[in-house]
Amino acid sequence: MPTEVILPRVDMDMTEARISRWYVEDGAVVAKGQPIFEIETEKAAMEVDAPASGVIRDLSLALDVPLPIGSVIAWIDTVDEAGEAPPRPEGAKTSPSRAIPVRSEPQAEGASAPAPAYDDATPAEDAASSRRATPLARRLARETGIDIFCIDGSGPKGRVQGEDVERARLERNAAPLTSLRARMTGVSRAALHFQWLRRGEGPPVILIHGFGADLNAWRLFLASARLGSPVLGIDLPGHGGSAKSLVASFDAMVDAVAAMLRTESPVALHLAGHSLGGAVAAALSRREGIKALSLFLVAPAGLGPEISADFISRLARARIASELEPLIAQLVTDPAVLGPSFIKATLQHRRNGDGALDDLGALLFPEGRQSFSIRSTFDSLAIPAKIVVGARDRIIPPGHTVGLPGHVAIHSFPELGHMPHVEAPMVVARLLKELMRSAR
Repeated sequence: MPTEVILPRVDMDMTEARISRWYVEDGAVVAKGQPIFEIETEKAAMEVDAPASGVIRDLSLALDVPLPIGSVIAWIDTVDEAGEAPPRPEGAKTSPSRAIPVRSEPQAEGASAPAPAYDDATPAEDAASSRRATPLARRLARETGIDIFCIDGSGPKGRVQGEDVERARLERNAAPLTSLRARMTGVSRAALHFQWLRRGEGPPVILIHGFGADLNAWRLFLASARLGSPVLGIDLPGHGGSAKSLVASFDAMVDAVAAMLRTESPVALHLAGHSLGGAVAAALSRREGIKALSLFLVAPAGLGPEISADFISRLARARIASELEPLIAQLVTDPAVLGPSFIKATLQHRRNGDGALDDLGALLFPEGRQSFSIRSTFDSLAIPAKIVVGARDRIIPPGHTVGLPGHVAIHSFPELGHMPHVEAPMVVARLLKELMRSAR
C-alpha cells in the first residue's frame, strides 16, 4: 500500500509548521530513514526522514507557508506498485513540484522534441526557500535587509544561524564609507555604490547590471550559481544607490567604474555583465589598470544599433509596480521566473526618481539606437570570453552576435529571452565557471 508522508509534530504545542525545502524531486527513489525534506517551526528547523522505501510523488508545493500538523504532503509507492496511484482525498490537487528543478539535456539542432525545461526557471520565492537557515536567521535577515545567500552558515551542514546574520550585519555596518563611495575623478564626481556580495579567496567576479536595474538584479543568479570566488556587485552611474548625476557619455560611465575598481579591487579579476552592464564590462577589459582574466557577457548591448526604444523609455519612467510589471514580463519568456520580490527590489531606488534614468536612456539609446559599440573590443581580445544570449530576446536582437571573431564563444538558448542568467541560472553559472577555470 502507498505510504503517506505527513507533516510531523515535533513537540506537544505545535499546531502548524512550514516546509522550507525538499531534498528530493517528484518521482525519486527514496530509502526509509533518508532525509527527504526540512521543516521549520517557531522554535527550530529539522530534517524529516522518509517513513518508507519506494518512489516519492505528489510533493506539496506549499513551501515556506504555514501548514497544519498531520497534513499529507507526499506519497511513497513501494517500488513494485509505483505504477499504481493511491486513492486521493476528494478535492486534493496535484501540481508539478518546483522546489527542486529538473535538468533537461540540451536539444540537438533540428530535433523536434519539446523545448528544454531549463533546470532553473524558478521564481524568486522558491529560490529563497532553498537556503538552509534557522527561523531566527530568516527573520533577522528579512529585518536587516541582508541576503541570506550571502551569509556563511556556521551551523550543521552550513545552516545559517541567528548569530551568523548578526555578524554579517556588524560587518556591513563597519565597512568604511570609502568602500561604499568611491569618487569618480574626471567624470562627474558622483558617488558610485557597490557591495561585496560574497567574500572568499581568489580573483573576484565583478557583476555589472543592465539599464534600469541595480546590483540586486544578480541575487537570483547568485542564489543558484554557488560561486566560490569573491563577488563584487556594482551600481552603474544613475542607477541603484549610485548618485543620479548624469554622465557625459558611455565612455565616461566606463571610466567611472574603472576608477572604482582600481581602488576597491586592484587585483586580477573576472568581468561579467548583463545588457548595458555587458557593454561596460567589455569596455573595462581594455581599460588601463584593469587586470581582466576573463569576460562573460549576457545579452550584451553595444554589438549592434537596434534596441527596443519603447522598453527603454517606459522602463526609465516606471515608478510603481503596475507600470513595471508588463516591462519585466518582456525580459523573460516565463514571467513567473521574476516574482514580486524582483519587482520590489527594482523599484526600491525609484520612488523619488528625478528623471535621471530617463535622461541617461536618451543619452545612451537615442530614438531606439545604441550610441556606442563594443565590437572592436573583441578583435584583439587576449582573454577567454563567452557571450550568452536568448534567441527570444525582445529587447536587444540576439543576431547582433553574428560576425564576432571565432575566439569568442557564443551560447544561444532557443527558448530564453533577455535574462538567460535568471531564466536558467545553473546552466549559465556552469558556463561562467568553465570560463573562469580556463583563465587560470
